[in-house]
Amino acid sequence: MTSLLIRLRAAVRHHDSRIAVLAAAAAAIAFGLGSLTPQVSAVVAALTALVSVRPTFHGSMQEGLRQVLGVALGAAFAWAALHVVGYSPVSLFLTVIVCFLVAHLLRLGHEGAVAVGMTVILVVGPQFNSEAVETRFLGVIVGSVVALAVSFFTRPGTPHGRALTDVVAQADRTSELLVTIAATLHSGDGHIDVDTARSWLSEAEHILTTTVGIRHDATDAVDGSRWSPLIAEDDAQAVLDQVCITEGTALTVVSMCRDLVASAGLGLAIPADMASSLSDVLFATARAISTQSDTARTNPAETLSQHTGPVGIVTATRREAVTHVRGADDTTPLLLGGSLLRDSEKITELLSGHISAS
Repeated sequence: MTSLLIRLRAAVRHHDSRIAVLAAAAAAIAFGLGSLTPQVSAVVAALTALVSVRPTFHGSMQEGLRQVLGVALGAAFAWAALHVVGYSPVSLFLTVIVCFLVAHLLRLGHEGAVAVGMTVILVVGPQFNSEAVETRFLGVIVGSVVALAVSFFTRPGTPHGRALTDVVAQADRTSELLVTIAATLHSGDGHIDVDTARSWLSEAEHILTTTVGIRHDATDAVDGSRWSPLIAEDDAQAVLDQVCITEGTALTVVSMCRDLVASAGLGLAIPADMASSLSDVLFATARAISTQSDTARTNPAETLSQHTGPVGIVTATRREAVTHVRGADDTTPLLLGGSLLRDSEKITELLSGHISAS
């Protein structure tokens, strides 16, 4: 029994599992309220609550508005279709098509169009009269309100605040990965283990994939700032800019890791002095990433000075490394060193705002 409780607790802590539990709870609560409240369709309330719960509060608010809009449009178009065509599958078909077109014009997206169409079917139902429409409309209102209340418990904070927290964490992961690579180059004999290099690449790709997902959240927050009082547009845009910086950095680190995997696969050793100088460059680059992400916690998208501070240190170490790279006798270490130095320069340009991250 104790083991089962521990597993349930762990599942609830997982974000997707928590949303599933809260959505089920919202449906149950809405059904209960609908059953106890006169003139409210309990089934419609439960269905609306179930489909309206989203990972964010403003996402649930948006979904709730879609559902209410669906009832209003559904009632209007269904009434017109039923009076012109009569009650039949044809009237339902015409009503759903019109509602999909309206949802497209309102830019509700695929999910919004489906939500409107679904609510239309609920509105038309087996019986279409003013009393039935009223009870279903109130059911949608109750379900939307319950979903909105439950969404407070999905993830705390504002949408752009959550995106900022997530993206800063990915920047820190990127910095830590570069530190790991730099330490390996510094302490090794010039040979890079293929499996180790592949693990670096896997980590870099995971960081990039995660950051791309965060960019979708940040973009959604910017879009939501146009209508949600919970989101400041300037703050949301700054977070999106920060996400673009981190995404560009992660993409460049993926390129670095691919070059390291290719070099490791050939089994050639990097000259000791060259490996040491490249290690210094990567250490300095990691420090620059970490410094910018620390600044972003309070001032997202604030760039670093291009000539002083961490970026200046990277530039200085990179100049020293160029000498060792050019002195390489073998073509492969020469190409690898040149590629890593170019990627390091690109990262500092992103962090300093010298090149656009978007």
